[in-house]
Amino acid sequence: MRKKFDVLVVGSGAGLEVASFAAERGLSVAIVEEGPLGGTCLNRGCIPSKMLIHSSDVLETIKSSEKFGIKSKIEGIDFASIVKRVSEVVDSDSVGIEKSIRENGNPTLYKMRGKFIGPKLMQVGDEQIEGEKVFIVGGTRPSIPPLPGLEITPYLDSTKALRLEKQPEHMVIIGGGYIAAELAHFYGALGTQITILVRGKRMLDKEDEEIADWFTKEFSKKYQILFNAEAEAVSYQDGKFTIKLKGDGNNKIYADQLLVAAGRVPNTDILEVSATGVEMDDKGFIKVNEYLETNVEGVWAFGDILGILPFRHTANDQVGFSISNAFTDKKVAFDPFAIGHAVFSSPQVGGVGKTEQELKKMGIKYKVGREELKNTAMGGALQENGLAKVITDETGKKILGVHIIGPQASILIHEAIVAMKGNGTVDAITQSVYIHPALPEWLQRAFFDIA
Repeated sequence: MRKKFDVLVVGSGAGLEVASFAAERGLSVAIVEEGPLGGTCLNRGCIPSKMLIHSSDVLETIKSSEKFGIKSKIEGIDFASIVKRVSEVVDSDSVGIEKSIRENGNPTLYKMRGKFIGPKLMQVGDEQIEGEKVFIVGGTRPSIPPLPGLEITPYLDSTKALRLEKQPEHMVIIGGGYIAAELAHFYGALGTQITILVRGKRMLDKEDEEIADWFTKEFSKKYQILFNAEAEAVSYQDGKFTIKLKGDGNNKIYADQLLVAAGRVPNTDILEVSATGVEMDDKGFIKVNEYLETNVEGVWAFGDILGILPFRHTANDQVGFSISNAFTDKKVAFDPFAIGHAVFSSPQVGGVGKTEQELKKMGIKYKVGREELKNTAMGGALQENGLAKVITDETGKKILGVHIIGPQASILIHEAIVAMKGNGTVDAITQSVYIHPALPEWLQRAFFDIA
């Protein structure tokens, strides 16, 4: 049996916004989602991870109290209750979304795995559903390397790591990106011994190299990081993982938990997007034009499944463009310029725009301004250090990129985002009167340093 809908949305993250828009205007809408409603961000990504990480941030604050003349004592950590609290909040929100959709009747929810069998046609269970307009917002999932022995062990991916009820004594993490950094901070700050296997010479290697090197140095003071290290095989027995490393000799690491944080892959294979005729790149990410249209007429895609700045706030931004381009006569091009990001680890990292290594590769001339937090009044108050780095064009006027490592970097980076989205010049920062001695002075001084 085949059912026809005006709109078919695949994925219940940011795709829900499109579904709601269409349903409110009387269009028949179908949503296909096999997992909990709310998508990756709500259920297994940014929301639960940041809630968990805040507990670790609080613990670090308490542990550092003595340097401010305050003696404190931590009597215990209820790890299970930390995880339970976060899981209950997330699950409640997800259930609430599903209940609301089912009560309204439109959109129609297909809570099961769907597979494309034609350009705008999906098989969902025993039914075939077709959409006049189709939005593929299927997201990504953890990338699991083909490591001998791994699949028959109870290893963790980032999703499972957010729901672990018992705190590990020793966790080995495969990967050196932002997920590895954030989860290492969560578990490590609470007392788990952390060993990180990094294939290269630094963590966060997609950040500006100067920031990545700073982060790597600071993180190495807290946790064991093995560089140029790769796992060759994994085994599990009597509650213990054995991770054999590549190289000469019999180099092995033993731990009671193994977390694989080796990046993410698009769900285009699971959804069998190839059956639609939609073009994808060699990694399986969907190709779209500036209007978020695929090469198949009437099919749009956005979110992580594009591989373009794969953050929830990117997808949220793309919602408006998708709606305008699909449901109105006015086409508006999506522009990824000045979409920032943050790593909620310790230290925090925030970035927006081009990195210095990217500009070198592109052959673009530039200028740099830097300021260390320790040189500011608030740096002395916090007794912490960090680096704010500003990159402009060769005139020293147009902002090309801003990168911060240190306290509240995830907040401070928004100063740069607003400036870049505004007039895009350093004047937005340098000609403003900043409150002294507030933390944002640190970033302003980096702008003043541009020579």
